Amino acid sequence: MSAPWSRILAATWVLVAVAHGFISVASRRTGKPLWWVDNHGIAGDATPVIGAAVVYLAMLAAFVVALRRAPRSPFISAGVAIALGANAVADLAAAPGSALVALAAVASALVASVAAVAGRTARR
Repeated sequence: MSAPWSRILAATWVLVAVAHGFISVASRRTGKPLWWVDNHGIAGDATPVIGAAVVYLAMLAAFVVALRRAPRSPFISAGVAIALGANAVADLAAAPGSALVALAAVASALVASVAAVAGRTARR
């Protein structure tokens, strides 16, 4: 992948991670936390730690792959975006407002991943 597209894709994942931070705080303040922020979730008091680790490690993996300019990084990034989108869909019933904003953030990452396919360098 070309250097400019690599930087754009990496910056997109940084912005999505920041957006998820704001979304998680807002969801707790409104009293309708996302599953990975809820203290009474599937893992009890450890849910925020485990859930946030899963969500942010997935975003970190997409960020690192984008920076390394791997030829498959747009596809890996799209896979992470789809997985996080499924994560947001799981929250639609419990926290619809936060889930929709999370879906919008993840959709932007998916669009950037598809656009980054244009930045792939030709194989030699």
